[in-house]
Amino acid sequence: MSRFERFLRWFTHKFPRTANWVLRRPVLAAGSATAAVVVLVAAGFVVPPLFARCGQGMSPDPSGACVGIDLDSSQFRQNEPQRMRELEAAVRANNEAVTGDYVSVVLFQDMSPTEGVDTRLYPDLYPDIEGAVAGVWRANHTAAFQGSVPKVKLFLANMGSQYASWSEAVDRIAEHAAAHHVVSVLGLGQSMDNTRAAAAKLTGHLPVIGATVTGDTMNLTPEGKLNTGFFRTSPTNTHSVAASARYIASIEPDQSRVAIVQDNIPGDDYTQTLGSRAVKEMPAAHRFPFTSPGALPPGGSRSDPLLTQFAYLNQNLCSVAPTVVYFTGRGTDLGAFVQSWTQGNTPCANGKLTVVTGDDGGSAINEANLRDAVRGGHVRVLFTSLASPDEWGPCNGTAEQAAYNTFQAVFTGKPGACDGQPVRADDGAAPLNFSVSELGSGEGILTHDAVMVAVTAARRAANGNAETVVRSPLSQIGLIEEMRCQNAVPGASGTIQFSPDQAQYGNPVEKPFPVVEIRADGSTATVWNKAVPSATPKTSC
Repeated sequence: MSRFERFLRWFTHKFPRTANWVLRRPVLAAGSATAAVVVLVAAGFVVPPLFARCGQGMSPDPSGACVGIDLDSSQFRQNEPQRMRELEAAVRANNEAVTGDYVSVVLFQDMSPTEGVDTRLYPDLYPDIEGAVAGVWRANHTAAFQGSVPKVKLFLANMGSQYASWSEAVDRIAEHAAAHHVVSVLGLGQSMDNTRAAAAKLTGHLPVIGATVTGDTMNLTPEGKLNTGFFRTSPTNTHSVAASARYIASIEPDQSRVAIVQDNIPGDDYTQTLGSRAVKEMPAAHRFPFTSPGALPPGGSRSDPLLTQFAYLNQNLCSVAPTVVYFTGRGTDLGAFVQSWTQGNTPCANGKLTVVTGDDGGSAINEANLRDAVRGGHVRVLFTSLASPDEWGPCNGTAEQAAYNTFQAVFTGKPGACDGQPVRADDGAAPLNFSVSELGSGEGILTHDAVMVAVTAARRAANGNAETVVRSPLSQIGLIEEMRCQNAVPGASGTIQFSPDQAQYGNPVEKPFPVVEIRADGSTATVWNKAVPSATPKTSC
């Protein structure tokens, strides 16, 4: 399909009546994109930059970003940050070094975030890519994942801003899967209606292993049926809230001193399930709903409308004098909330307060307004992390800590913190050199583990011959389902094993959920891990 044809398809879907008029104009007999643009401009329409130059496997979306599978590690949009280009180069270098028999995995999410529109921006994206690169490095240069063959290529794939182009991106992945030996798709980014729909469409072709999607209904299709073939390395919001409620009870036993600040934005599975579960876990807590902004113009500020909302919300919040707030919004909005609390014109402004939120709070680590609020000493901010570098405590020789220690040594290219030993490539390949500070949100750890699950399943299914699993990638589903008990995977975030309970299909069991504090300097520290392992259901072997 040409770019012109893709543009017409998009325009016809977006503006059906106008398209009917435009497409009957004689000038279009020339069959050129230029002619189409001339007619559209003459008709008074602003034509978006649809004809961006996109690499192999991708096509432009209405914003001009490139969506689909990036087969040659080209840019997803113009003026990408330098760090993004460096990571794309690292992916390209890995793929170019792979020769002979190989399989491929795809990290799939919003790779072209837009300021003011998306709630996950480039700094939140980098750890995911780094974790995937670390996983593939281990797969290709050590025997950590079921041996070392077949080798593994990594491709990045883009759903576009707000995951809006998920359907076309899934089509591009499916179109190129066989030729490029794609055997599974990883990541997904956030728990949104669009990512859930993408997962459901993908599992008709390939297994999907979510990394950081915690929304309770992510393992269901949009029609509400179990999505067979979807798995995740992260626990669910139900278990996140359970861990939070236990921690909150340990510091404030009186639920009447607890408030739930609840985001009701539609289409966001994360905020909706976090909020509904919080009400069930803490029924005596006070509820203060708000609705975060939807799509803003590119470059717009989310904090401006939120600060206005929170100024009024805090007036009501003061009336119950809470000592703890459980915040069920996105991490990117957490900074505006604590800024409003510390700087607001309310009777309780800048009073002592502990704010606890879900795993998306990790995206607030770099928020300047949050750091300023924490620095003042009146507000503490914590989140239930999917994983944390220090969650296992002092070096104690446990299997879980050893697994994390090895991962960190691979990720940083430096000796492990506990055993002082580096991880050297079996074939002499150069080590990685990512910063351990990138692991504070836990997302890089979980994405590495998603790669670990994918590669382990592929190698078990291939049984020494990559073509076997490439021809039948769905044959891996049964093998992933059996990853428990003796077949469990020793992930960096803890042992990964999937529930045998059909109602919990694809969800990991017995995963830890540490409570992590964000410090004023941007560092993090695990302050509570008593939810381990009771925050998630056990399985019998």
